[in-house]
Amino acid sequence: MQAPLLQLDNLKAWIEGGQYPVRAVDGVTLTINKGETFALLGESGCGKSMTALAIMGLLPAPGGRVVDGSIQLDGDEISTYPEVAMREIRGNRIAMIFQEPMTSLNPVLTIGEQIGEVLRRHKGLKGEAERQRILELLDEVGIPDPPHRIREYPHQLSGGMKQRVMIAIALAGDPELLIADEPTTALDVTIQLQVLSLLKKLQQETGMAILLITHDLGVAAQMADRIGVMYAGQMVEVADRQSFYQTPAHPYSRKLFRALPDMDKRSATLDMIDGTVPSLSQQFIGCRFAPRCDFRIDSCESSEPPWQELSAEHGARCHLLAQLDDEQTELPAETQTLANKEHPEQVLLSVKNLKVYFPVQRGLFKKTVGHVHAVDDISLALGKGRTLALVGESGCGKTTVGKGILQLLRQYTSGEVLFEGQSLTTLSGELLRKRRSDVQIIFQDPYSSMNPRMRVRDIIEEGMLAQKILPNVVQRQQRVEELMLQVGLLPDMKDRYPHEFSGGQRQRICIARALAVDPKLIVCDEPTSALDVSVQAQILNLLQELQQRLHLSYLFITHDLSVVAYLAHDVAVMYLGRIVEKGPVEDVLKQPRHPYTRALLSAVPRLDPETQTDVIRLEGDIPSPINPPSGCHFHPRCPEAMPVCRERYPDVSGDGHTTRCFLYEK
Repeated sequence: MQAPLLQLDNLKAWIEGGQYPVRAVDGVTLTINKGETFALLGESGCGKSMTALAIMGLLPAPGGRVVDGSIQLDGDEISTYPEVAMREIRGNRIAMIFQEPMTSLNPVLTIGEQIGEVLRRHKGLKGEAERQRILELLDEVGIPDPPHRIREYPHQLSGGMKQRVMIAIALAGDPELLIADEPTTALDVTIQLQVLSLLKKLQQETGMAILLITHDLGVAAQMADRIGVMYAGQMVEVADRQSFYQTPAHPYSRKLFRALPDMDKRSATLDMIDGTVPSLSQQFIGCRFAPRCDFRIDSCESSEPPWQELSAEHGARCHLLAQLDDEQTELPAETQTLANKEHPEQVLLSVKNLKVYFPVQRGLFKKTVGHVHAVDDISLALGKGRTLALVGESGCGKTTVGKGILQLLRQYTSGEVLFEGQSLTTLSGELLRKRRSDVQIIFQDPYSSMNPRMRVRDIIEEGMLAQKILPNVVQRQQRVEELMLQVGLLPDMKDRYPHEFSGGQRQRICIARALAVDPKLIVCDEPTSALDVSVQAQILNLLQELQQRLHLSYLFITHDLSVVAYLAHDVAVMYLGRIVEKGPVEDVLKQPRHPYTRALLSAVPRLDPETQTDVIRLEGDIPSPINPPSGCHFHPRCPEAMPVCRERYPDVSGDGHTTRCFLYEK
């Protein structure tokens, strides 16, 4: 039997320096074979990235160190290597792709210089040989026009291109093991598909092994040969892909599956994992998942569960594996069914011919030489108590639509925005300020949208002060406490600062802030894109429950189609500033018409790879909105483009479920 490429045996990596050490990795055992992809799953804070950093010898300093256990790379014990020896390993035998490419790339060095650094250090290449290898690597990772790109800086590249450059840097040393830490978290489904397909192709060509760190079960299903689930610094389940997706054994693994949103769960609340990952600075006695587990018994809290082998390829750490039968994998009895009350259709928001053009200015006198067509003549309507999802790739103008509706970009905006029949575009000053209490926004990044120097109570109260709601300070504080309870936060948290909360809790604070002025419409801008599956389920349940109780309307901006399937009533698909398809969510997702919509849906990874439909691969990125293509903007990337697509933009076809495509014009 072939020896594994990487073997971790009871690895413990702690971070010391506080009152108690943080046991970030606490007894992890795993093996990765040559040419294999091993996916590491789990929530934020479980220790996935720390495991990778321990392997690389990059634990945070001061205080981070391997205190026990073994790290063997092809039989060599590297956990005791000095830093000088690890420099020969990093970038050469083991390479790593970090989660955020923009912060990993040096902004003052060209792409060519950053790839060349690895080649000079580990391959001894210089001059023309170095340049030719850089061009080969850029070509291998699918970056067009390498001679031109080699001179560009990171800020000149799209998100997908930056991630490709990170892969090129990682491959420059011909590594035996590639560690990919959440390589597609912030990417659209189409770009995600390109990156994952590229990794698969390069793995087949080079034979390298991949340690894929992710919280996306669909990505793991597409990529992994074997899967490990981490919780609170420990491995709680390891299995081959088929066993894991057909019969997950650990209660935590089952909870992750049940928290996933999809269309079949539209009438029910998602099954949440109550609580959060425990602090790793404490000494654990029993099962670390016990406080959040539906099946816990007394022994779960008094003794640590043993590792049990279910088969040659499947094992888990749980006291109850023998008792957990198939019936217990069903949703718990306490799962609530949401009453899907249909209200008479009343149009709350009507947008007609909205355009947002940003001027492109150059020269000493800032002469306008063109315009960015961010939103290019869109019309939509949203009824009371309904959710309209706006989907599309990054850069298509989704967020700008939300800001245009809120009248935050008035100097660049034309068209008409009617709210309850009143035109927001003609209001100004005090009249517009008062109307803004009816339309609020939840931003994508909750932390950067809050003042870090303000306490939570002041953040939530700020809108009430601006709108002169509840002039009495005691009444306002009572309202703050009511809102915190409404979004699932304890009132005694109101004196804390934003940095003292988890990501999901921060998003709840932002929802409470939006609700403080009693809005009728909330623009939700990617509110769940950076959240774990379990936290995402909590936020989606909260939004759905608030809509049912308060009859709220949502304009939900996202690129996650599983969230759209679960939450939205209607969906509009945007491409390069224009809506290309629009209609009821079930019609659009089950019978997509526009080639772009079909491509988006085909790129969504399925939990069962056998059910994955034929993927429609879109070449390249979205064209520049400064100079959009003539005719249909999608035709340069469309697999079904016709000569007429290059000549003019198609009209709207259909009734109820509409599309703008020549394939459907009469």
